[in-house]
Amino acid sequence: MNKKKLTSLAMTPLVVAGIAVALPIAGATAASAKPSQCQVGKPDENTGLAICHAGTGQVRVKVTCEDGVTGSSHFAYGPWVGVDKTSKVACGAAQRYFVSLVDYQLR
Repeated sequence: MNKKKLTSLAMTPLVVAGIAVALPIAGATAASAKPSQCQVGKPDENTGLAICHAGTGQVRVKVTCEDGVTGSSHFAYGPWVGVDKTSKVACGAAQRYFVSLVDYQLR
């Protein structure tokens, strides 16, 4: 056997291994696409909403609720929804709680 052919045969497992590693990475990238062109809103003092208009995956609204009596705060989360669907949540009793911040999460 000549030296060129030995080098070629020695590289074959590396090339095959490289392809085997590259395929799962490419698959994970395609599967982990996120929604985009997202917007948040506050239709009233007690409610927050989020919607995304492009991409794939899901979005949910995350609001920071403040207690008008004690001043304490907590988070409230809307349901996970797909693109072009609205995730909406209220803080609780409208006469007591109000939304101080509207944000969203993606998956």
